[in-house]
Amino acid sequence: MLPSWAAWTIGLIFIVAAWFVSLATPGDVQKKAPFEVPATIGQAATGRNIAVTFTDLRRADTVNATAWSAEGNWLVVDLDAEAVLTETGASLRSAQLRIDGKQFDASERPKSFYRGALHVGVPQSGSLAFELPADLRAGEGRIELALNGVNPELDSMIVLTIDLADVPAVDETDLLTTGWTNP
Repeated sequence: MLPSWAAWTIGLIFIVAAWFVSLATPGDVQKKAPFEVPATIGQAATGRNIAVTFTDLRRADTVNATAWSAEGNWLVVDLDAEAVLTETGASLRSAQLRIDGKQFDASERPKSFYRGALHVGVPQSGSLAFELPADLRAGEGRIELALNGVNPELDSMIVLTIDLADVPAVDETDLLTTGWTNP
């Protein structure tokens, strides 16, 4: 039989160990967070059912798409994307730019890749356009793409980190027509 001081010491060690385990256990937000897949320009980033290659970034004062045009402060992202496992539910329904604590969704005004269907093994090319406030010209941010627009929890999210000040600026640009990628 253990002396009482030894039992108390062992009990205290278990309490301290349990405290360390509770500190290392992820909270509710972290348990459900999307699995981030880092991306770089020109390199494919592959998640559970999405593969994306960012091909170009530019800022523009005027954006044109088919029979549509708009002036403003735009970030245009060209990319190739495809489904990996299944076409069921495979469309780019979440396209967000987070910069300096603010979130901007891809614009639905021009016809673009946003919410476009993805196909297994057949990449498509297209553009996304983010309309930004007129005075937003610099800042660290990230472009986040996912299949589930309402709730990307527990799924993969393709993430491209950018510095808006480093993105080349042009006066006018055209959005790519969404279509099959030419290898």
